[in-house]
Amino acid sequence: MKKLFLIPLLIIISCDETTNDEVSLIGTWNITSLKYYSNPDCTGDYEELSGTITFNQSSGYEELVSEYSFQEYCQEVGGSYDGENCIVGDGSLFFDGDDYVEVPHNESLNISDRNGNEGTLMAYIKIADASEVTYNRIISKKSIWNAPTGYELEVNPSQNIITFLAGDDNFARGELVPTDDWMHVAVVFQDTVATIYVNGVDATFDYNINPVSSDEVPLWIGNLTGSADDPEGGAFNGHIDEIGILDIALTGDEVRNIIANGFEINSNVAAYWDFGSGSGVQLVDQSSNANNGAITGAAWAIDSPNQSPMDENSFSQLCTATGGEYSENSCVISTTNYWNYRLNLNEYCEMDSTGEYSYCGTLQLSPTEATITISNDDGCMILNCSR
Repeated sequence: MKKLFLIPLLIIISCDETTNDEVSLIGTWNITSLKYYSNPDCTGDYEELSGTITFNQSSGYEELVSEYSFQEYCQEVGGSYDGENCIVGDGSLFFDGDDYVEVPHNESLNISDRNGNEGTLMAYIKIADASEVTYNRIISKKSIWNAPTGYELEVNPSQNIITFLAGDDNFARGELVPTDDWMHVAVVFQDTVATIYVNGVDATFDYNINPVSSDEVPLWIGNLTGSADDPEGGAFNGHIDEIGILDIALTGDEVRNIIANGFEINSNVAAYWDFGSGSGVQLVDQSSNANNGAITGAAWAIDSPNQSPMDENSFSQLCTATGGEYSENSCVISTTNYWNYRLNLNEYCEMDSTGEYSYCGTLQLSPTEATITISNDDGCMILNCSR
């Protein structure tokens, strides 16, 4: 089941002391009002949320709860509501320029060894910033861009190019007209010739490559293998979906058939990630080779080139598939995040990585009510709760 990050304002508070032996913050409180102001002086526009907050002896956590109708939830998860149906994709991963998926080395991924020196790589991509001057890696099985072994598929949207890196520094290139819409990209190689397709159209202007040689490095999706902090900007920024790796060179008609009718698993498929299977930090390979990937940073999203309508009778399915709880025709989302604070008598302070405290707030506490006010450079939060 895919987990989506839906609610941005959440805190966790660690309680070192209570303010009074008789009046303790420990326990579960109902949030009667939680207002988050964009200004640190608690003025101006604010966002209001509700839910519960629980404190125990060593730490506290806040659980904010939002409840959505079918139309509201459709829009919340990025779907399009047409008055009757919610049009949603089957899922993808969003990479923000630092993320990657690591697939451990498997001999099946050395596709040039299996049927002579040939193979096919393909994926759907949705570029976040078409003006970026970076080499956005889609698939990488190379320790460095001009390594003598491995292969790599990347785009540079600002330069209008898509590149297939084979052996050494001899690469093939095609013309890319970047948009903020989904596009299908593919490369087919055979010995020293590679053909690049964009949305099924041959876009190649440089066909010549060195032969692809096998290696034992992991395969990374969304970044240069082993280089999450690549100083030359090797990370993908945007969505990736439906990656297929085959050990045969497909024809142009076969590439277009996959775009039109979908990907089919057969004995030539070394790996296929549909991005519709998996949960949490695992990307599941649909082939028989079990090339599952470990996700670092990338976030699940309901955004896909393959969309389908979901009616209100299927609302519970949509809610559950995105981490919610369905009840009485409503989808309830609960989630938590961490924001390190401590309670020091009647004061809240943020703790940084060195153990220093700053951005202090105040606490007003009675047996039945508590008000917490915290301000920092990012804004002001006033939390009122009761029990």
